[in-house]
Amino acid sequence: MQVTVQKPEQGLEHKITVTFPSDELNGQIEKRLNEIRRNVRMDGFRPGKVPLNVVKKRHGEQVKQEVMGENIQRKFYDAVMQESLNVAGYPMFDELEDKDGQITFTARFETYPEITVPEFSGVTVEKVAAEVTDEDVEKMITRLREQRMAWKPSKSAAKKAKKGEQVIIDFVGKLDGEAFEGGSAENVPLELGSGRMIPGFEDGIEGMKKGEEKTIEVTFPENYHAESLKGKTATFDITVHSIQTKELPEIDEEFVKSFGIEAGTEEALRAEIKENMEKELARAVQSKNRTAVLNALNEIVDVQLPKSLVEQEAQQLMNNMVQNMQRQGVKASDVNITAEQYEDDAKKRVKLGLVMGDIIRANKIEATDDEVNAYIAEQAASYEEPAEVIDWYQKNPQALNEIRAILVENKVAEKIMSEAKVSEVKKSFDEVIGAFA
Repeated sequence: MQVTVQKPEQGLEHKITVTFPSDELNGQIEKRLNEIRRNVRMDGFRPGKVPLNVVKKRHGEQVKQEVMGENIQRKFYDAVMQESLNVAGYPMFDELEDKDGQITFTARFETYPEITVPEFSGVTVEKVAAEVTDEDVEKMITRLREQRMAWKPSKSAAKKAKKGEQVIIDFVGKLDGEAFEGGSAENVPLELGSGRMIPGFEDGIEGMKKGEEKTIEVTFPENYHAESLKGKTATFDITVHSIQTKELPEIDEEFVKSFGIEAGTEEALRAEIKENMEKELARAVQSKNRTAVLNALNEIVDVQLPKSLVEQEAQQLMNNMVQNMQRQGVKASDVNITAEQYEDDAKKRVKLGLVMGDIIRANKIEATDDEVNAYIAEQAASYEEPAEVIDWYQKNPQALNEIRAILVENKVAEKIMSEAKVSEVKKSFDEVIGAFA
């Protein structure tokens, strides 16, 4: 096999020319035709008895093309290995010549760039520090109580409705004095300030009392879903039947046990909540700091990126978004996005992937099976059936690889952080978790 490599003066695209004897293919073609002959069915012949020349006439050209394609692929990768070229993406085959007992083809491909990993002491990182306070625990308990709250009707006739309270109302919507279709309803529960209704509707009810009737005027938004109402000003006749306030459940034994805490005490509830919040916060802080480190690393590294890898990554990001939109009920025909829209994100991901790969290899960083199993066990502990979660992971190689990648990224971030210029900033639980909610 003869190999000639044309290297670029700039950029990453190489051109390779490979020549090898065509007789290498003849035996492979003959063997495949005999395999077809043993199984092919043809009128006038018993199975396995079709003459080889008949099989060759019908299937010869197709088999030759298949064998040729397989050999070119194999010879290409043999050639780049021989020349110690690290191919990025997929090659493009341009020319193919088969004459005088020789097969010659050319291919274009990009190689991975040479990367100079900078000294980590030149990386500047803002590190987040946070802790769970008693106030955070109190807020969480309030949220849990609100999730199980009940609406209690006010007995006072003088009670005026305000934001955060629920009213039970009838309403009749009118355009130019005439009721319009879909604009009327009875005994509708509505929490004021929830934003369920069009702008101005809920504001108009604030201050009303039980039994009061009132007409309010509102304007439908220009982007309203009903074409006949877009931008139109309408009146609504409102009747308030009831004003209700939130009634939170007591933190009693029944409430505590409903969360699976058998001790049934408020003390046990607070301890359980704080422990779970600390685990959640630790994961979020680690993720936030990991992202900060990688972003800082990305800023100071200059790498020439293989176009093919960027295109593949952009296509994958687009495909992921399309799948997410379709899972949310968006029709495929309504998805109007292109891979080009994800090019900047793709460049960043490819760049970090290349740099991270070099750091991982240079420092021999890996995640052991014990570390992966410990991570899964910690994640599974928050579920009712931890064993089922662990079993699911063990049966899903892709999920295991994703966890291994997270653990390796964490170790890379820790390595960089230990040598970088770090400034610490304190944040609250809500500030950190808000970005991950």
